[in-house]
Amino acid sequence: MMRVTRNITIGLIYAVIASPLMAQTTVIRPGQTETTTATIRQVDLKTRSVVLRGDDGSTLRVLVPQDFTRLNELRIDDTVTITYYDSIVYRLRGRGAPKPPVSEEVAVSETTASLPGATLSHQLTERVTVKAVDRDAPSITVTDRYGRTVSRHVEHASDLDGVKPGDHIDINYTEAVLATVTRAK
Repeated sequence: MMRVTRNITIGLIYAVIASPLMAQTTVIRPGQTETTTATIRQVDLKTRSVVLRGDDGSTLRVLVPQDFTRLNELRIDDTVTITYYDSIVYRLRGRGAPKPPVSEEVAVSETTASLPGATLSHQLTERVTVKAVDRDAPSITVTDRYGRTVSRHVEHASDLDGVKPGDHIDINYTEAVLATVTRAK
């Protein structure tokens, strides 16, 4: 559970490169899906937070968006199943290429099932600038539009061929989280 949550947090905060890049082409990393379960240990209506306990015994406090109106229906010992999906599309651009419009969309949709549940989706499109390429690691360091610098491991060193500091990479990052609740009988 902690890994999925960490992935969600990293994706929402940084929304930058995690794997393959190829010069002058569009690269699509196939979407990856992970599923985990957790048990509700606490529901705090005032702070709109829920404490979840994973199968490994770890706990995590999750803030619940205002769009989720069925928070009061959650109970201690309910099981939450979380399915996380992400997909990244990259395009390496030359220095003079026009920037794509920066866009970001977040949507929350509640289920109409008898027990609460929701889908959260997040899509970000932006351009980042390559600061460094380490083919030995292999990794890449980029700077986003806010000036934040982030380094990420690259799955295949060959994906860094032709990538150099100063290059621009357009990213379309999509992630979705589906949370469903089941109740012990």
